[in-house]
Amino acid sequence: MTEATFENAVDEMLGRLDPIVLAIQQGGAEAALYSLQQQLIELMALIERNPGLEAAIGDLYAAAEALVVDRTANLRPMARKLRLLVDAHRRFRDQLSAAQPLKPGHKGIWLHGNLRFAA
Repeated sequence: MTEATFENAVDEMLGRLDPIVLAIQQGGAEAALYSLQQQLIELMALIERNPGLEAAIGDLYAAAEALVVDRTANLRPMARKLRLLVDAHRRFRDQLSAAQPLKPGHKGIWLHGNLRFAA
């Protein structure tokens, strides 16, 4: 995959992922969380394994999951959980800037909580 193609694919992925994170912030439930999970898995199929990015992806999903689960159970404090999601999303985007495309013939193996994936 050429660098330009890879960057376009990542930009397209972010174009789908960012609105999902926003939907979760604004009250999205299980369907939005599932969509987030699927988008993150698709993204992981494009990139070489990177421990910093792997941690950022795990943090983003965990923060989103905590917000959705706690909102469904009407647990508080929501402001803190929202802040954690916003911070995790920012760290994820920062780490994504260092992502490298998965090399042809390589298999990427990512293991993190609910996002187990092998490409």
